[in-house]
Amino acid sequence: MTAYTYILRCADDTLYCGWTNDLTARLAAHNSGRGAKYTRGRGPVTLAYSELFETQGEAMRREAAVKRLSRAEKEALLLTQQGGETLTIYDADGRPCGERPRAVVHTQGLFHHVCHLWTVGVWDGVWGLWLQQRQFDRPLYPGWFDLTSTGHIDPGETPAAAIAREAREEAGLLLEESLLLPAGSYRQQYPRGGDGGFDDELAFAFVFRADGLPPFSPGSEVADMVFAALSDFSLAHEQDVPLPARRMDGSACLIPHDRLCCLHQAEWQGVRPILSRLSEQK
Repeated sequence: MTAYTYILRCADDTLYCGWTNDLTARLAAHNSGRGAKYTRGRGPVTLAYSELFETQGEAMRREAAVKRLSRAEKEALLLTQQGGETLTIYDADGRPCGERPRAVVHTQGLFHHVCHLWTVGVWDGVWGLWLQQRQFDRPLYPGWFDLTSTGHIDPGETPAAAIAREAREEAGLLLEESLLLPAGSYRQQYPRGGDGGFDDELAFAFVFRADGLPPFSPGSEVADMVFAALSDFSLAHEQDVPLPARRMDGSACLIPHDRLCCLHQAEWQGVRPILSRLSEQK
């Protein structure tokens, strides 16, 4: 069983070091006064540093070693995990617990927020969904197919603002936030595939209707946009079958089932009723 050694920065600027098998739950315990005696009354706490180990014993030994460090040595240790793009991480109760480097978040499976865009509409008489094909040089899932736009929510950014930004950067869609339909939020946990690590995300889903061929202009991270009938996409959630689709130029393509990285059952079940209602509108 994996385990973490971690350092918290308390509200009074003191540092606390501990270990745990579930860092997200442990952060919630500290912030609710159910954690260590030391952190009670010193909240809210933020996660300042963390290491992930294969075993509980390793984490406990590392905790003992870190506790022997002076304050200056601990602060120097914190500096080794700073720099680059950061993401806000959250405890199990949804409270923000500071910002951590993106690489650390992904390597250690820290809980963070992302956004998903479902662009649906009627094209040539077919009710369907627009997917993106990820560029072939992407470090994660190169050439695979995902929802119209997906991405991280930056620190201080609202989910709606984040998905409007991602739609512009990835698909070239200029969306007004007022036209987005909120479609719920969904906890998703899965291995990150080829680059290792683990994703623990709360995905905020939005639906946007665009009939005909939307004015896509894929960015550098997207190879192409493809259109799939919702009935076929639904079948892909139920059976291990390829997904028939069409590219923007109208040419047919057949997406292997194992190249779909957008099949999240809970999200599909939550979004599906919204798509059904939209399909009934003229």
